[in-house]
Order: sequence, then structure tokens, then C-alpha cells
Amino acid sequence: MSTAVYRNAASPRAVGTPQQTLLHMSFSVETSRAQHTHTLIGEAAHSLLTAIGAPPALARRMGDAATVAAHYLLGHSALPRYGLHVTTDPDGVTLSVTDYTDPLSAEAPAWLPVSRTGRLEPAPAATDPFPDRGNLGLDLHRTPDGHLRLAYRSPWSE
Repeated sequence: MSTAVYRNAASPRAVGTPQQTLLHMSFSVETSRAQHTHTLIGEAAHSLLTAIGAPPALARRMGDAATVAAHYLLGHSALPRYGLHVTTDPDGVTLSVTDYTDPLSAEAPAWLPVSRTGRLEPAPAATDPFPDRGNLGLDLHRTPDGHLRLAYRSPWSE
């Protein structure tokens, strides 16, 4: 069974562009591991971004990224649940798909970047976990205890 959580810190009735009306919005969907749930995750991301008025190309690209990330998790994680997290801010949209689904944790886990060779890299000094990399693709992160997260960050328009 899937669950969804919606949090909006900005005024949901404001008029304007998505980046003006939804300065800080967070949306999460969690699902059980099953065949084709990667498609569900991608469609959830696409539908959410379309519903809030994101440009169609951005909604499509983020939906595709979520589908690919969820498909990767299905093949590389044996955990029974995984989730999609979409966050917006005035600069853009960040989505992540992760097998870490412990909402009762007091703190977020320590996500470490994974190199192209599969090795954990030292944590970056910057405070931004998703630096603007010019849409170079999904970023793979792993916790020291083995949880996976694939993340993608995109500006509102390109």
C-alpha cells in the first residue's frame, strides 16, 4: 500500500508562477516494492509537478528521472519499501528516490556521494546536498549502513 504526505510552507492560494507561489513545498510518496512500482513513482512525480504548474518539459524530465531512479532501486536494493521525495524552492525542484523510509528517525542519515567506481566519497564541505551541476544526471548517494538515494535537481526553467 502506498502512502503520501504533502507539506506546503507557502500560501497555496497565491497567484503567479510556480516558483512564486510554491516557494517551499515538500511532497513524499512511499510504496511497497513490487513489479512496475517504478512507473508509479515516475507518474507521481510528473503528476505532482504538472498539478502545481511546472513547465511541461520540466515535469516530464523529472518524472523520467524518478522512474529511472526507482528502477535502479528495484535492482540494487532488497528493502521492502522505497519512496519519492519532491521539494520545491524559488530556484528549482529537487527530487530523490530512496530506500530509506524511517520517518521516526530524529535526524536524516549521513548521505555520502558514490563515485563512478562504486566507492563512497568523502562528504562534501558544502552545506547544499544537491549542488547545481547543470543537470548532469542523477546523483547516487549511500549511507554507511547501505541505504541508497538517487537525486536530481533542476531549475524551474532552462
